[in-house]
Amino acid sequence: MESMLERVRKPAHDKRAANLLASLTLALLLSPALASGQGVARDALAMFPADTQQLAYLNLAQFRGMAEYPQIRRYLLTSQLRDFQEFLRSVGVDPEKDVDEIVLGWRGESGGGAGFYGRAEGRFDLDRVQQLFTKQRLPVREYQGQQLYAFGSGTSPMDTFFAFLSPSSAAFGRLADLKDLLDVRARAKPALDSNSKFVDWEAELEGTAPQWGISTGKAAANQVAPWIVGRGGRNIDPGTILGPVQAFLYRLEWAGGITANLSIVCQTAESAKAFATLLTLWRDSRPAEATPTNLGLMLQSLQVHTDGARVELTAIGPIETFDQILRGPTGSGAQ
Repeated sequence: MESMLERVRKPAHDKRAANLLASLTLALLLSPALASGQGVARDALAMFPADTQQLAYLNLAQFRGMAEYPQIRRYLLTSQLRDFQEFLRSVGVDPEKDVDEIVLGWRGESGGGAGFYGRAEGRFDLDRVQQLFTKQRLPVREYQGQQLYAFGSGTSPMDTFFAFLSPSSAAFGRLADLKDLLDVRARAKPALDSNSKFVDWEAELEGTAPQWGISTGKAAANQVAPWIVGRGGRNIDPGTILGPVQAFLYRLEWAGGITANLSIVCQTAESAKAFATLLTLWRDSRPAEATPTNLGLMLQSLQVHTDGARVELTAIGPIETFDQILRGPTGSGAQ
């Protein structure tokens, strides 16, 4: 055990250590988005229905700190988030400042604009929202002890509803989906975290990038299809070749362009090798271009290898290749 005399003999070292500790503590206090990490994704697993097929995560706070944010903003703020953003603006919340993290989920086979639901973390003025809806007599419903605020008339099954779980957390979706989220939260229905594979995939991706996602089942096959049966593979039967696909995982880095790490999770190592062979042959069979397009640049950089029952892809390209990277080279996959 260190004596008092030994402690006195190294005041400079202790002072530097104390200053460093104080600086780190202050940085964490002043950066709540960084301190909280990406825990909202784990929270979403405990609130999203067990039949969720797709999950998409965005760390908007991290993106806002990037020099490239003005350029990449239009790619991040997709149609799925427009209602959410417009609703927040209508109640005095600035989504460009007050929303830090978003997790979206889909049950269907496609991640299109319809049928999504989500969780958001940030700073929300609950009293202001309630006062505004009361003053303007806007539609509000009650469910599971929560006020559900409608964006729209509140009568259409496609209207989006919002529930503020706390001053820092919100949930949203179509009325039926939002009610399911609240039922799952109340443990009245099974949650996505009952799926051990989904839990493992989320843990694998969490904290690796400011944007990542998971697709399973038919949704995964839809995302893989443009890579496997795209140009040069038209004679391949998608139903046969995509049968072994269990999941499609991605994580995207945007600094200085876009770098995508994509994983096709297969049932067996043999099916993964078959996928990798198809992709490699297709990539290598493309004719060289005198002036490569954005797509050409992405495909020139495409790296393909297997890791057990997985096909691992790495694609690098200009920011403009976002659609091709995430939706596949033909642009026909589901986000």
